[in-house]
Amino acid sequence: MLKSFISGAFVKLITGFDDTMVHVPVIANLTKTKKGRISFAIGIFLAIILAVFLSFTLASLIKTLPYFRYISSILIFALAFIIYFDVLTSKPKQKVKKELKKMKKFRIERGLKLIFLGFITAIATVIDDTIAYSSVFLGSGQESIFATTGIFTATLIELTAVIYFSKKIQNIPYKRQITSFGLIILAFLILTKVL
Repeated sequence: MLKSFISGAFVKLITGFDDTMVHVPVIANLTKTKKGRISFAIGIFLAIILAVFLSFTLASLIKTLPYFRYISSILIFALAFIIYFDVLTSKPKQKVKKELKKMKKFRIERGLKLIFLGFITAIATVIDDTIAYSSVFLGSGQESIFATTGIFTATLIELTAVIYFSKKIQNIPYKRQITSFGLIILAFLILTKVL
């Protein structure tokens, strides 16, 4: 059970690293207050709940296939390649900017607006993470529960870092390379049945 928890936390920390780099500048442009950053973080958390649900569904499909561990590993290797060469992240960034321009036209309560923007931003950036999340749901139902707990624990740590240390996070070098290397390690661990 501890292994499942650590696996879930590891997957979230690795896949969430590049997403955090997208969220930080958006938060910096939208709000200068801690309450505003918290509202935005709530939206991100809601999007991650949705991503976990989709990952669980994807894992259920993968488990029905023969050699599912190899398939999961190949998908994660592909994801590492996509992130390293920045194939997917530019479109979500552009989509987020368009949504921000649209949202500025609306006159609604600011907290709800920031929650919605956090959700939209996260949906645009965590879709690719569903592949990685699904890798920790290939075991039993009980293992999946502990893996989910690990994902949400790591999510809370990341969101706390975004709320309190956004400027320092933005200056971290080699973000894509760190994420890609972490995903390759994850794929190798799944392939060798360590996870």
